[in-house]
Amino acid sequence: ALLGAALLAIAGCGSTNVMDTYSFGHQVIRAGQSEITIALPYEMGKSTKNMSDDGYPIDIYGSVTDHMVIEVEALRAGENKPLPTVDEYVNRSGTIKEESVALEGASAKKLDVTYTTQGQTFRFSQYVFLDHGVLWNIIYQYPEKDQVGADISKEIQNKIQVTQQKEG
Repeated sequence: ALLGAALLAIAGCGSTNVMDTYSFGHQVIRAGQSEITIALPYEMGKSTKNMSDDGYPIDIYGSVTDHMVIEVEALRAGENKPLPTVDEYVNRSGTIKEESVALEGASAKKLDVTYTTQGQTFRFSQYVFLDHGVLWNIIYQYPEKDQVGADISKEIQNKIQVTQQKEG
């Protein structure tokens, strides 16, 4: 994360267009029988945490810079612990604007939220959907007054592809 922040500081000199500063690409993430491809401005790392706070097996990927926090969680059912529905999971998050969106290969609940903590206001978009027994939770967050974060978010939002696995 420190290297990313340092590169971000260097790359940001003289350019105000995120397309000039970042090399947008894609990252494939697999969990259980589900696979997604997500548009990103930089690669995410995988957390060593493998259990959610409420006892579900989980894979967590993320990246943090001065402009943007990106987190992808893949939650699976535990022993005698069925997955919550998308609506149950979403209801545990404070929502401002909620809509259903069609991603490539799946439909998802999308939440657009603005919140303030410790005097700083943040915006985030959250996508929650179920695919092949995996509950995906994808969050893009940036400081509200950060134009670079807003531009990155605009560039990657809704660019989530759910790969349809071939049976047999």
